[in-house]
Amino acid sequence: MYARLIGEEIAYRAEGPLLFLKRSLDVGLNEAVEVEGPDGSVRLGRIAALEQESVTVEMLDETAGLTLSGTRVRFFGEPLRFHVGPGLLGRVFNGIGKPLDGGPPLAAARAYRVDGLPIKPSARTAPDEYLETGFSAIDLMNSLVRGQKLPLFSGGGLPHDRIAVDIARNARLPDEQGDDFAIVFAGIGIPHDSAEFFREEMERSGALARTVLFLNLASDSSAQRLLTARFALTAAEYLAFTEGKHVLVILTDLTNYCEALREVSASRGEVPSRKGYPGYMYSDLATLYERAGRIQGRPGSVTQIPILTMPNDDITHPIPDLTGYITEGQIVLDRELHRRDLYPPIRLLPSLSRLMKDGTGRGRTHPDHPALAAQLYASYSQAQQTRVLASVVGEEGLAEKDRKLLAFGDAFEREVINQSDAVRTLEESMGAGWSVLRFLPPGELHRLDDRQIREHLS
Repeated sequence: MYARLIGEEIAYRAEGPLLFLKRSLDVGLNEAVEVEGPDGSVRLGRIAALEQESVTVEMLDETAGLTLSGTRVRFFGEPLRFHVGPGLLGRVFNGIGKPLDGGPPLAAARAYRVDGLPIKPSARTAPDEYLETGFSAIDLMNSLVRGQKLPLFSGGGLPHDRIAVDIARNARLPDEQGDDFAIVFAGIGIPHDSAEFFREEMERSGALARTVLFLNLASDSSAQRLLTARFALTAAEYLAFTEGKHVLVILTDLTNYCEALREVSASRGEVPSRKGYPGYMYSDLATLYERAGRIQGRPGSVTQIPILTMPNDDITHPIPDLTGYITEGQIVLDRELHRRDLYPPIRLLPSLSRLMKDGTGRGRTHPDHPALAAQLYASYSQAQQTRVLASVVGEEGLAEKDRKLLAFGDAFEREVINQSDAVRTLEESMGAGWSVLRFLPPGELHRLDDRQIREHLS
């Protein structure tokens, strides 16, 4: 599995998923090890900490059946690697790349380090090509661009799992062959019912054929949870930069990842920072998010939609707060829209795609797309302000213009944001947008020019 054996040791102490060894070899942090139990079974681990006289090994597999007597640890002198090859699509793996679908081991063509290699800034290509998700609130209003990292901020009880599956099923490259597109989907620290939901929905819809699925369960070790996203991103980099595909990576739930990071940090005795999370959480998350992008001279791309649940719906919590600094925007789910049975319950005003302007407009989506999105956003913002006013003076106390804004706001949420089970192309989303703008008089459409009003609203 690894290049060379540099030595082996016998464990002298164990605490939970940690094995402690006497240090007699020159080894480094995060290097891969194999732990052989008394029955001959081999488990995967990595070096978690180094002391002057001891080495701490973090177990990535189950520790059941391991005893100190007869347990041997082998060092291989290199970091963890994921063996990938052409048969990657359609497979289901656990959090550390072992098959869960009953299929044979992957016929490996290459072995990539799971921690990835940083892309030099001078080698990066600016993202400027549109990627369609099937949701109007994203495609029309907060467009996703290939190579972008656009997180989805959710909350407990909101349908982020359903949204993740729908994006995986319906995302596509506009006007291009489907063979150029692939999905890498990673469930991190998820319960068994969510794992089965992901697997069954992907199989039922046929999306699994173009997907690599990683499932890390809540019952798996915290150390394995920290590696699931890295194995998934390694698979995405192989598909993108070796096979030339445009890859959309969906990671859910990054909050579980950060909780595991806090747990592992505490077990190592590290000094905590905000809310108990380690002070290096920002740089650790950056090692995941910055693996999105495009490389000059390579045809593929890696696009990320990381999903995280905000504790207590607090967008200032350290996890969404730090994520917002690293990524290029955010999609925010709204509990009030969810209570009104609107799906997807995306709250548009705090949502933002910072790269939308680079991937939309003439030659990319539609010449009138940016102006339509700007007008819808401006009018919806006015409608929200009018709702606040109406709650004070009553709707009967509003001017006629304000009543039309209220009607527009209701229609926009009902006809554009809400899709139920319908999948829309960008053209259909734009059609829905033009339709609801008819609630407003032409004199209020300040973001549109005369031609656009004449062609689309007359």
